[in-house]
Amino acid sequence: MIKMESKINVRIELIKEFEENELEWRVQSCGIKNNKPWAMVLVYVQARAIQNRIDEIFGWENWSEEYREVDGSIICRLGVYHNDRWIYKENGASKTDIEAFKGGISGAFKRVASSGFGIGRYLYKIESNFAECSLEKKEGFTEKAKTKDGKYIYWKIPKLKKDYTINSAQLKLLCTLQTQAKVSDDDLKAYIEKAFKIDSRKKLNSVQFENIINRLNKKIKGEAV
Repeated sequence: MIKMESKINVRIELIKEFEENELEWRVQSCGIKNNKPWAMVLVYVQARAIQNRIDEIFGWENWSEEYREVDGSIICRLGVYHNDRWIYKENGASKTDIEAFKGGISGAFKRVASSGFGIGRYLYKIESNFAECSLEKKEGFTEKAKTKDGKYIYWKIPKLKKDYTINSAQLKLLCTLQTQAKVSDDDLKAYIEKAFKIDSRKKLNSVQFENIINRLNKKIKGEAV
């Protein structure tokens, strides 16, 4: 049986946010309207960043990935060895238009890492962004996109906002730690209202979440908070 403290520590490390240099932005759609360029972009975590995180948590020798093709889609089976047992999760993705099989492998790996282990799942809460665009290449406009009519536009990588609320995995972890720390719902709610001026744990952002997690961990260990 996995020890509760070990299980919690692993979950904290799995769902941690990534640094901006570990993320990548891709154009979902773009165009030019009234001679003004526009581009809607989405953010993704790099596959290598996920691999590095799994290495750091479990060790390079304690995880594996397997792939198979089913009805034109790629299924990834990701396994980690933890507390004397293998844990496996699966998810899949369609092949991409460019480098179809390679793109399908990358997509399936990222999906199972998110759905199965919570890695990068917070990114799904981030809505599409309209990037700052230009018809000419200027300083800071490092990315290029091609519109449907074959014209090129240049765009800036957006700054990732930090004010989105926590996801279901983080909320579940918070509840688990609260129970371990023997903190009542009323006491936790009172702290959230006093410290952050919000009326529900579901409205916590990532910074506020880290603050509470750190306090609960200290209480569990018997340290002063």
